[in-house]
Amino acid sequence: MENETSQSHPAQTVETQATKVVVADVAPAAEQVSKRTQIMIIGGAVLFLVLLVAAIVLMAMNEEATQVIRDIAIVFVAVETFLIGLAILLLIFQIQTLIQVLRDEVQPLLRSVNDTASTVRGTTAFVSQNVVSPFIKAAGFTAAVQRVTSDLIHIAGAARPRSKSSQKRRGGNEDVQPGK
Repeated sequence: MENETSQSHPAQTVETQATKVVVADVAPAAEQVSKRTQIMIIGGAVLFLVLLVAAIVLMAMNEEATQVIRDIAIVFVAVETFLIGLAILLLIFQIQTLIQVLRDEVQPLLRSVNDTASTVRGTTAFVSQNVVSPFIKAAGFTAAVQRVTSDLIHIAGAARPRSKSSQKRRGGNEDVQPGK
């Protein structure tokens, strides 16, 4: 008995270990990706700070270059502001077009859906009154007739006199007269 148990457990242990190995391989891979992403973000932030400090130091040492860079930055910001304004105007135009489409196409669609729902409500009421209610009444009447018939059969069976053979089967004794 113990040999059978010990023989069956190694196979289960091998399967369990294989499953554990697969699960164990997946978990470190996800952790490595997460750590790699963190390292890249930290490295990018450090590189940005180093470049920013280097640019500030270089600008402080050379005033003419700083003025040129300042002028270029002002022009760049002005052009960017102009482009953002155009994008906002385009967005406003698109919103206006969307509102018009909703008003012209969706409202009639909603009216149509509302009309259809109203028609379905009317049809449901009609079918309920003219088909389902009479069917339920007929089914109720049929059940009542069956119940009355069943009760009448039981009453007739209980009122019917029993024969001598049926009394003997039930244990009745007709030979014994009362009072003797």
